[in-house]
Amino acid sequence: MAALVCIAPGGKLTRKIAAEIGAGLPGVDLTVRSISGYLASPGSGRRVLLCPAGRSLSRDLGFLRRAARKLLWSAPTADFRDAIGGLRTRDVVPRAAPAPQSGGSARGLAAALLLEGHVDAARARAALESAAPRDWIVESPRHVHLPERLRHALERAGVRWSALEPVELVAVYAAPALARARAQWKRVLPAGTRVWVRGSDFRTAGLR
Repeated sequence: MAALVCIAPGGKLTRKIAAEIGAGLPGVDLTVRSISGYLASPGSGRRVLLCPAGRSLSRDLGFLRRAARKLLWSAPTADFRDAIGGLRTRDVVPRAAPAPQSGGSARGLAAALLLEGHVDAARARAALESAAPRDWIVESPRHVHLPERLRHALERAGVRWSALEPVELVAVYAAPALARARAQWKRVLPAGTRVWVRGSDFRTAGLR
């Protein structure tokens, strides 16, 4: 059965919204997580549906920006994936790069730092204080566990993240007001991101 994780503020959907999504995706195994809950659940699937609450346009925009910053990182370019595949000690093959994600560092890399395993505050600070490149490649966004202040400090220092196992954004399940305001957030998310508007018929056979 196909699986999809609905990422929603607070990790909650109203019964109405949950029913609409379930009706539009028959046969799909759906779970609901907050952004932080998803990052803390390494066993959750890679494919996600962003579900802003729809109560406020400004809050919905903020939610999409947070999701992009914390979840939607590019895969490294093919030459880096090939090099990493030859170096890794585990029997894990880096995935082929999907469409470019926001916040990623896939383009034009000359050097990058590979951080295998979990990345906590101590590892991140040590890397930041070293002479390492500012393009950091991790296994997955879910392996990075940092306080918000440190995340902002890394951004200010020019750190750019990419992931060997990137999260795949299937679509945004948007309230009509957010869908109409797409010009304000379309550059935040990957190019070509699908938008499923609440109350519309978005049935799809594309999830397998």
